Order: sequence, then C-alpha cells, then structure tokens
Amino acid sequence: MQRTKARPNIKEIKERCPLEEEAYILLEVGILSRSHNYFSTKEIIKSLKGKGVDPAYVKTPDVRLVTKQQEMNILYKGQSLRSLDSVIPRIGRSLTDFGYMIIKQFETLKVPTTLSSFALVNARNKFRASQILYTQGLPIPPTWLIASQIKPSFIAKEMTCPIVIKLLSGTQGVGVIRVMDSKDAVPIVDTLDELDQLICIQKFLENPGEDIRVFIVDSQVVAAMKRCAPQGEWRCNIHLGAKSVPHKLNFEEEEIAIKAAEAFHAGVAGIDMIPTKDGPYVIEVNVSPGFKGLLSATGVNAADTIADYAIRIGKR
Repeated sequence: MQRTKARPNIKEIKERCPLEEEAYILLEVGILSRSHNYFSTKEIIKSLKGKGVDPAYVKTPDVRLVTKQQEMNILYKGQSLRSLDSVIPRIGRSLTDFGYMIIKQFETLKVPTTLSSFALVNARNKFRASQILYTQGLPIPPTWLIASQIKPSFIAKEMTCPIVIKLLSGTQGVGVIRVMDSKDAVPIVDTLDELDQLICIQKFLENPGEDIRVFIVDSQVVAAMKRCAPQGEWRCNIHLGAKSVPHKLNFEEEEIAIKAAEAFHAGVAGIDMIPTKDGPYVIEVNVSPGFKGLLSATGVNAADTIADYAIRIGKR
C-alpha cells in the first residue's frame, strides 16, 4: 500500500493530539482508485490526512484476490488489505466487474466499505437500476429493455416519441441517443442488436435542457447543483460542456434523492433527476460520482464528507 508517512505510535499521538482525535489517528482507510492523480482521489486522500487518518492508496487493477481452502484474502503489492479499518472504493466503469468482486471480498472479510457490491453492480446497469427504483415507488421514465430487432409498429404502439436509446452501461452522456421519430429508431436498434448489445429505451422527458445532481453521503444531502446543457445540446453532462449552478432542493426533490440512494444501499451516490411539470424523475444513480463540478458550482468539497463517513464506519 502506498503511504506518504509511517503511522505514528500511541505515545506520539497522545503528545500532540487532543484525546477526542485519537480514534481518528488510529484508523487506516484504503482508497481504491485507478489513479492517485484523479481529482476526487487526491481530494479524499488530502481530507483524510487533514483529519489525522492514515490513508492507504490502492491501485484497483493491481489488487489480487485469493480464495483457498479455509482462506480468503485481498493482496496489494504483497500485503494483505484485510487489516484496513474501512475502504473508499472509487470504481471506474471499465472496472465494474472486477470492482464488484473486490468489494464483495471486503464484505466477506467484514471490512467496511463506503460502496456496497449491490450498489455497484445494479447502478451500473440502467435497466436493473430502473427495476430497483420501481420497486421503491420512485418516479422513473417509462423504460423498455430490447434484446432483438424491432419493427416500427412496435414503437408506434408501445412508445411515444421522442424517446432516448441508451446502452446499458454508458456514462457521461456517451451511448445516449435521442430519437424524434419512430422510423429513425429502427436502424439504430438493429445496429446495436448486430453488435450484441442489449438496448435500454426510455421516454424522453420534456424539460428546458436542465437536470439536477444531488450528492448524497450516508443518507444525507451534501450539496446539489443544476446542470444546464450548452446551446444545441440536450444532454446535461459536465463533460459535454454543461454549466453548473447551485440548486436549492425542495422537499420532494430531497426526499426522492435520499430514497434513491438508500434503495441501492449506496453510502455515497450522485442522484440525477430531471425536473418536469409533473415533478422530478430519477434518471440515473451514480455510485462513484465525481465532485469537481459540484465543488466549482457550490463551494462544497464532498471529499470531507466522504472522509468523515469512512471514519465513522471504521472497524476500530
């Protein structure tokens, strides 16, 4: 594990720190990420250090999982990670399957994590996510899952354009196509079917080119922002040029966002909602959300709240 300094001994702690801070300093929190240079990863490590915690950076692809007769372990650079007091997983979409198995291994070894394996595997699949949100009675757009070619008559009968065609695991607005006419949907679906892709189709929610991102940690709202799509674009992703501004949640928006995070057992989540004349609809649950845009828009650094959460769930 990569550390910047050795953990102080108990005598050193007592000499330089108030009594109430001792529990923090005795903790060793792992940060699981593909790169220590990512903004969110750097900020979380910085925040942990500021709270007197010993942060241990773990590069996700370099983790080794071991299961033997009467033995299970997680290794990184030859060292076991089972002694960590808690872990903050920052799992990129390309490592979802591996990340799921890593978190599952931590759960089996009873090492607390800020992200559950259930949350990761279900939030990353758009249709599974819609199923979970539905079971909790949360507002979602009408959604279909397609595994074969379709005819225009099916679209005309079952759906009302405009619709949005999505890859099951797309991110940052990639793999999302708005279709204004049913006849234009058929060749898109046919092409994706030829590529052996499952296709998620949702009713397009009419809105003024805005969505709301609510950052949740441990069932509490950290901050919220409204993202406004640039001219000529309907997608509200920061990576596509959307502008973000602070947003004051009303009671309904706050309640829906918290319930959505809890439905996935997600200790840390970014809940995306689209405001409509009928109220807000949940369109996505992000379980490894970045917060650079949130910090820029609101001045709130979610790294501090994430660090505090990891400390609270620590084993010691």
